[in-house]
Amino acid sequence: MQRRIMTIVITGALLAVSASFAPNATACSLPGFAALRGPVVLPQALFPTPDQSLAAPPPGQAAVPIVGLWNVTFISGGEVVDQAFDAWHSDGTEILNDYTDPIEGNVCLGVWVQTGAQTFKLKHPSWTFDTNGNLTGTAIVYEAVTVGQGGNEYAGPYAISFFDTSGNPVGTYTGTVKANRITIN
Repeated sequence: MQRRIMTIVITGALLAVSASFAPNATACSLPGFAALRGPVVLPQALFPTPDQSLAAPPPGQAAVPIVGLWNVTFISGGEVVDQAFDAWHSDGTEILNDYTDPIEGNVCLGVWVQTGAQTFKLKHPSWTFDTNGNLTGTAIVYEAVTVGQGGNEYAGPYAISFFDTSGNPVGTYTGTVKANRITIN
């Protein structure tokens, strides 16, 4: 009987961890992992300094094409897994507000750098929690996007890397991000 109970407990734990990588992951309110206790140790690389030389265009030059408000869709395995409003600021920071319940942490922050005329990289850290609200670690969303020639859409790959509370990697989730600019008209 004890062996059967232990098998059920282990199977349940494995299913819970597997479910944390299911395609319903969102950019800000990421699915939790089994409760991981201990002090939170965050790698310093989570907090890069934006390249200030790209923050604002010199007088007479065009604005950075990523700056503005976007309607973003995250796709993985052919399925839409998240949608959000994403504001890219001229100072190299970014704020994303996805459609999940605010109690789940639907607003999160990031930093970006320009890597080419129309290309950009984003690093977007987020906390992760289990279903009881206990901190389980962090997740970092990485995007490498290209703004279209008209300046009204962007697309590219994304990856979400998960870390436990000690900073150890525990998994990665990948897909494609597509966005359309939100304008006043």
